[in-house]
Amino acid sequence: MSERRDREPGLPGTGRSAAASDGAETWLFGIRLLGGRYAFEASMVTEVVRLGPLTRLPSAPSFLPGVFTHRGEVLAVLDLAQLMGQAAVPIRLATRAAIVWCEPWKVAVVADDVEGLIAVERRHLEPPPAEGGGVSEFVSAVGRDEQGTVALLDLPRLIQAARARSVAT
Repeated sequence: MSERRDREPGLPGTGRSAAASDGAETWLFGIRLLGGRYAFEASMVTEVVRLGPLTRLPSAPSFLPGVFTHRGEVLAVLDLAQLMGQAAVPIRLATRAAIVWCEPWKVAVVADDVEGLIAVERRHLEPPPAEGGGVSEFVSAVGRDEQGTVALLDLPRLIQAARARSVAT
C-alpha cells in the first residue's frame, strides 16, 4: 500500500469536494459486492481505472491478490470480499478498480462492479443491523436512494484490518 503525504481535491467535474454536501445529502462511491450494494465516502476515490496486469506477491494473504503499476506507482490491490471472509472477486481484463486514498494509504479496491458516485439523503441513513462478524463488522450505516438499499462501508477500518492481517501472515 502506498503511503500518501498530501491531499488531492475531490472528484473531477463535481465543482466541489466529493465529500461536500448541501446538508440534505451525502456523496458516496457505490460498488456492487457479494450480491449487494455497498458504498464508502466518495472523497476517498481519486479515479476508477481498468486494472492492469497483476504481480502476485509470495505469501500474501488472499485478500491481496497482487500489485499493479499505475502512473509509475505500485499499488496494492485489495479484494474487499475476501477481506470480509467471502469468495474472491473474479479479476479479468475488464475488471475496474477504484483508486482510493485512505490516510495515509493509497490502494486499488476491486469489486464485482463499480456503480460510481451516488447521493444519499442524510435522513435515509440508519445505524447498521446488530449482526456481528463478516461483512457487517465493517458496515457503519445503511442508507436508501432511488435504486434501493446501500450499506456504507467503513473503508479506513477495512484498510486497517487488511494491514493488520497482512502483517500477521
